[in-house]
Amino acid sequence: MVKVSENSDSKTALLQRELEIEEEKIEENAKRTKRAFLIAALAFLFLLGNLIYLNYKLYKNKQAPTVNNSISNISPSISPTATISISPTPFTEQNYQTGPTEEGLKEYFISFGSGSTSSIDWVDVGGLQTTLDLSTYGTVDKIFFEASVAVPTANQSVSVRLFNKTDKHPVWNSEVSMNAGDSSYLVSNPIVYDKGKKTYQVQMRTQLGSQANLGQSRLHIVLE
Repeated sequence: MVKVSENSDSKTALLQRELEIEEEKIEENAKRTKRAFLIAALAFLFLLGNLIYLNYKLYKNKQAPTVNNSISNISPSISPTATISISPTPFTEQNYQTGPTEEGLKEYFISFGSGSTSSIDWVDVGGLQTTLDLSTYGTVDKIFFEASVAVPTANQSVSVRLFNKTDKHPVWNSEVSMNAGDSSYLVSNPIVYDKGKKTYQVQMRTQLGSQANLGQSRLHIVLE
């Protein structure tokens, strides 16, 4: 009986050892399977990434010629832009009426405009200049120079005249003066003017150097 029991225990131990060996083999195979699966998965992802990249490059290369063709098709339809030439506006010496515009009129007014000064010497009033030929107004009887003058301080005399810049001398009899006072409308004696086209400039001077304002200045032409 003792021998039978020993044989039985020996067989049991042997079987148990074989089972342990089989389990170790199974675990080893499982590990190998996991490693193989992981390697296969990584390889698959790598191949998939390469495939996506190659498809993207192929798609991009196919699109490039299409864009170029579109541009080349559009370019011929663009017409050249016309060049606009802007010529400078010529300077006009005469900004006022240079001659009669209606038949039957007996008088004309040529306005110079307004300005101011505080100079005690004769000085040009800025912007009050024009170029004209007084003989173009027909048969002239008389021409007067008229000026509206105001002195805010009312404490000085003021003189205004026309100056012939072409011949470089005052227009004879054009000077008018206002004695002390706040304002006055002045009319000259009939002026003596030179024949032909001349440039006329309004000039002013003050007695004490205080400001004087010229509200209006003009030529008054009376025909026969």
